[in-house]
Amino acid sequence: MGTDSRGLIYTGTDDAGVKKFEAALEWIFDYRPNAMEKIDSILEAHPEFVMAHVLKGYSIASEGRYSSLAGISDVLTSIRSLVKQTNSREQQHISALEAYQRGDIKAALEVWAGILNEWPLDLVAFRQSTGNLFWFGERQRLVDTAAKIAPHWGEDISGYGYFIGAFSFALEEVGEYQLAEDYARRAVELNPADVWAVHSLAHVLEMNARTDEGIDWIESRREQLPTHNAFVGHLWWHLALFHLEQGNIDEVFSLLDHHIYPEPSNFYLSVQNGASLLKRLEFLGIEVGDRWQRLYEGVRDAYGDYIYLFTELHSAMVLHRAGEKEAISSLKGKLGNPNALRYPTENELSQKLVTGIEAFEDGNFAHAANLITPIRYDMAKLGGSHAQQDILHQYLIKAEVEQGHLETTKGFLKERVSRRTQWDLAPEIYLRKYAAIERLTLGGDNQALNQLLRRVL
Repeated sequence: MGTDSRGLIYTGTDDAGVKKFEAALEWIFDYRPNAMEKIDSILEAHPEFVMAHVLKGYSIASEGRYSSLAGISDVLTSIRSLVKQTNSREQQHISALEAYQRGDIKAALEVWAGILNEWPLDLVAFRQSTGNLFWFGERQRLVDTAAKIAPHWGEDISGYGYFIGAFSFALEEVGEYQLAEDYARRAVELNPADVWAVHSLAHVLEMNARTDEGIDWIESRREQLPTHNAFVGHLWWHLALFHLEQGNIDEVFSLLDHHIYPEPSNFYLSVQNGASLLKRLEFLGIEVGDRWQRLYEGVRDAYGDYIYLFTELHSAMVLHRAGEKEAISSLKGKLGNPNALRYPTENELSQKLVTGIEAFEDGNFAHAANLITPIRYDMAKLGGSHAQQDILHQYLIKAEVEQGHLETTKGFLKERVSRRTQWDLAPEIYLRKYAAIERLTLGGDNQALNQLLRRVL
């Protein structure tokens, strides 16, 4: 057995193996590339190291595809030969991994919650829990998960920066921007390579329309970013949003073509980043050339296979904008498959939204609005941050614009602004934008509308 820097016990290894395991965790939490090589190296030296096997299973699952879950079976086979020597905490991790392999992530979430109740310093359970809660839109539970174990954490605890970096993002998603910023900045002070904390502050700056600061925050790390894995494309996406809000369209295209989606990729976050950015540009009346085709080459063999349904909404955007209408029908069929390992509420929402996106792109704006309007406050159940979900609200706003529904358009724009302003704390900001929305008229080149879409505040 071995013991880690937070006092947790591991079976099938010794302290030297645990030290390697903690180094691998830091590598993963910093979103460094080729983490699987490090895990395999540990298992080669310590083949009975139970939690190293579990970490490998979790890493396979992080691909975000149902087809990838089959790879967990081999990991579980290896683990089952070691079950007799596992401790209670490890047994629960194995149960979570088994649920993951079945595609029952909600069951895994309850297991991780139980682990944290008993072992609040288990960073693996914490990061697995918070990462998946996010993709099920459980924003308040994200905060609660961190808050309930916070008294056990302090700056003298190893990994404290990773804890407050994740706590920061949870706080940002429920509008606690100042505390989120404080935690994110402290996490980055403790570890400049903590990309999740860097990302959390980017969200705070985005939601407060601090675009100059946002550009500086990410640009100051331009040399650092290529040392991280594919997640870093999402930080480039944030930088592109800041430039889009300032009207720097050439810079947006440069970021898209060189950093965000430079080549076809089926990585779920890359698909989201590329599709949502292209659609934002189109909503502003900007031609995007043949870039949708590049995204189609990435998703054509992956759509319908994504675990997180928020990605499939972007698949629908890509398939339609690339002119692949038969593929849209195929996607809808896959989402409607009753034998698939999907949850009914989320699946029903995704089907309505995919149909709404299809209707919009076909020019049936009334049908699109009728589908999306009643569920616009339920869409968060499919995951995605406020910043990411905004593209869905833009679909709804543009559907009303295309129908010439001025007052409804104004109402949706006001809802969109209220999500950003904390209007009761800073009413002057909200009222200034409220007045700009009130002055809106439809028709002509819609420059006033484009300004409202481009920059929320």
